[in-house]
Amino acid sequence: MSKGSNPSSVTTTSSSEPSEFIRPYFQQAVDSAQDLYEGSTPNFFPNATYTDFAPETSTALNLTTARALAGNPLLNQSQIQASNILAGNYLNPTTNPYSKKLYDQMAGDVISDVNSQFTEAGRFGSGANQEILTQELGQLANQVYGDQYNRERDIMANTMATAPGLGEMDYNDIAKLQGVGVEKEGLENAKLQDAIARYDYEQQKPYIKLNQYLGSLGASVPTNTIETSPVFRNTGAGLLKGAGMGANLAGQIPGMNPLYGAIGGGLLGGFF
Repeated sequence: MSKGSNPSSVTTTSSSEPSEFIRPYFQQAVDSAQDLYEGSTPNFFPNATYTDFAPETSTALNLTTARALAGNPLLNQSQIQASNILAGNYLNPTTNPYSKKLYDQMAGDVISDVNSQFTEAGRFGSGANQEILTQELGQLANQVYGDQYNRERDIMANTMATAPGLGEMDYNDIAKLQGVGVEKEGLENAKLQDAIARYDYEQQKPYIKLNQYLGSLGASVPTNTIETSPVFRNTGAGLLKGAGMGANLAGQIPGMNPLYGAIGGGLLGGFF
């Protein structure tokens, strides 16, 4: 280099091109990627992603509904009987036909025996005859009916303890009917989730296809895969599953934070 001369700079530009051998295959891959991008695929799973009720389940739910609406006839009878007991309807000795029949038979024997004795003494029909007869029949009534009254009082006390339970059992039929409604709502929610998933899939499909197409051309964009998952009628699992689906969908939209999708998907999934 001579004194006083200025250094010169040299700029070298290089490019990388596919070799002649690989170039036809590379072009074929690009053309195939474009065909896929312009085509109709991918498509959502064509069938339902939920399981409908089995015939046995539908039959069981229908029978449960019919029984719940009709009520338990034994419960109604039990409540009526308990009401009669608590009202004291059985405290009257004559309400027990078997005790009444026993008393009448024994009273006949007492009357016959007392009258026979006074007849032999020539005093049949006297005041003494009537007084003794009344005393004997009174003692007999105490023997036959006295214990029955005490037993009935014990039954009344026991019935008072069971009465609240009998009243509460009215709600059993209501609970069974509500259970049928919950099962049917679960299936309808699964159907709704299936429809929402199909709608969301179609909304995200252009973004997914574009990302995959650009990725196949070597652009620095994420590529995505599509997976179909069945819809389960499980509230707890729905929250987690909905959040995951929301995050995945949001991640496929350029510029959207997956956290927003997770929050929205979790709220939606909580209903299924």
